[in-house]
Amino acid sequence: MQIRPHVSATPLVAVLAALMLELLRMSGPMIDAAPGGAAGRALAGLAVFAAPVLAWPLGRALGARAVPVAVAALAAGRVALQAFGAPPVALGLAVVALGLAALVLAVSAAEGGAGATGLLCGVALDVAVRSLSGTWDVIWQSGWAPWLITAAECAAATAIAWWTHRRLPAGRPSGPRAWVIGPFLGLAVPFLASPAFPAAQAGVPVALASVVLILGALFAVVAAGEARHATALGGRAPVAVAAVLLAAALPAALLTTGRHVLAAVVVALVAAGLLLARALEDTGTARERPTEPGWAGLAAGLGFLATVLPYQLGDDLPLWVPDAAWPLAGVAVLALTGVRRAPAEAAGPLTHEFGLVGGCALALLAPVIALVTTPAPVPKQQPARGQVKLLTWNVHHGVTGQARVDPEAVARTIERSDPDVILLQEVGRGWPAGGGLDLAEWLSRRLRLDYVWAPAGGGRSGNLIMSKAPLTDTRTGRLPYGAGPARRSYAAATVRVPGGGLRVMTTHLRHREEDDPTRLRQIGSLLRERSRPAVIAGDLGFKPTWPDEQRLFEDAGFTSAQAQPGPGGRMTYPAGLPKDRVDWIWASEGVRFHDVAVLQGVTVSDHLPLEATLTLPAS
Repeated sequence: MQIRPHVSATPLVAVLAALMLELLRMSGPMIDAAPGGAAGRALAGLAVFAAPVLAWPLGRALGARAVPVAVAALAAGRVALQAFGAPPVALGLAVVALGLAALVLAVSAAEGGAGATGLLCGVALDVAVRSLSGTWDVIWQSGWAPWLITAAECAAATAIAWWTHRRLPAGRPSGPRAWVIGPFLGLAVPFLASPAFPAAQAGVPVALASVVLILGALFAVVAAGEARHATALGGRAPVAVAAVLLAAALPAALLTTGRHVLAAVVVALVAAGLLLARALEDTGTARERPTEPGWAGLAAGLGFLATVLPYQLGDDLPLWVPDAAWPLAGVAVLALTGVRRAPAEAAGPLTHEFGLVGGCALALLAPVIALVTTPAPVPKQQPARGQVKLLTWNVHHGVTGQARVDPEAVARTIERSDPDVILLQEVGRGWPAGGGLDLAEWLSRRLRLDYVWAPAGGGRSGNLIMSKAPLTDTRTGRLPYGAGPARRSYAAATVRVPGGGLRVMTTHLRHREEDDPTRLRQIGSLLRERSRPAVIAGDLGFKPTWPDEQRLFEDAGFTSAQAQPGPGGRMTYPAGLPKDRVDWIWASEGVRFHDVAVLQGVTVSDHLPLEATLTLPAS
């Protein structure tokens, strides 16, 4: 038995991968803030992820020193981003491009097997760090702890880069297809390295989902570490099996819900790790030459973009294909690249990754700590007899006008209002435009309230109900698709109050006037689902000057909270300079409104919150 060499590029790739995963999540809200709608976001993404082609001049100008110099520049840029309360968009996206170029250079220069095992160890490290803050990345946070984590990662990356550069023996085989890390990262950021994804699909806490992902990374490190040994893997057949498993497991996790999703994600991660290792492995053939770093950087960036961006744009732009098709494109690239490459002849006994597996196992401590320190929900309290204070708010995934992810600002706004029932829209659970944050779980832990969440669109964003009062008869469902392009959902629950109960429903509907027929069908579906007394509230997508939707509510016996004179009739969108009102509270006959108000001075989200106190009809 032979232990892996004491000098390896694996630790460097691992730390770089952890930094890069965070930066890629940061790019989501920054690209989403680009002007020009879906086309503007697509152009911004194309500019950012084509920029890693600069790996070519870096490699040509600096030669063997390109990796440590690029890593040092990346570390400096990452520290600079931490110094800003709201990282400047231009600087942030420039650091993303630099980081991807540095990672491509490091993987290209890594010895056989180190690129894949390093990336998988980076997944474990990244998930461990995020689990301690409920998936809220440290790049958005202030205080000494985020600074300590950032400084440790950047110092480690810089030191390991120079140490590896000086000690790694010359003439090691480089990864011929470093570009394949792009599709792999495109699967990792929203799915395989995102605790929010299995947590939402399986209905488990984020900390438990983090444990599962780290275990998956641990198994994947073992598989990737053995991938180059033909005697262990039996040639192409096991890799073909891995391709089939990945192509089956990821759609199963995407399209179904239940505890089986946890197993599916582990299978997908292990299969992806094996395919990645085979794709990066030297074949031992004379004609195989490493891809130029510039082309590898360009292909890696565009490979990531092609996997993630259409999935994100599908809510706004009709793409005429199912949302799950875009991640499957990344699966296809990994599968085809891995399966078609025969490994080099095994030169000796298997290399066992004891140190790497031990590191992944150590990372399990972080989510376990998060799990045992999660505060218990506050005891349910019934509101004053016959009265309920309600707040509805489109929170825009917790993203501010400066493209900063700030769930703490959302929580503080809710606490200042102190409602009995909270109805939120655009609540992301790993949504790329929300920085990969699981906002539902984060708010649940921060406010110590249970929740009901209804996924919409691509399944990573949706509608949420929280309540201080007991909730019964909870339900989630889909609304008629109509003209699309995004699938709409609703969440419903009955709030138990002394003397009876109130049925509350929340949804988020499309805001364009030409979508009026679809919106009317969706509102009609909601009205058929309700009981009395009932409230339907949320970002309903229509303005006060559009009569058809209001007439539909009124014909069903509903009254708008904003119909009475006062501050409740103020505009709610956009938050910085409100000129429209698409946020509504409608109540059935007999429910009376008091203290209706639009909360002013709120800078998180592009909508202002709307609150009202409701008096229920006597039983």
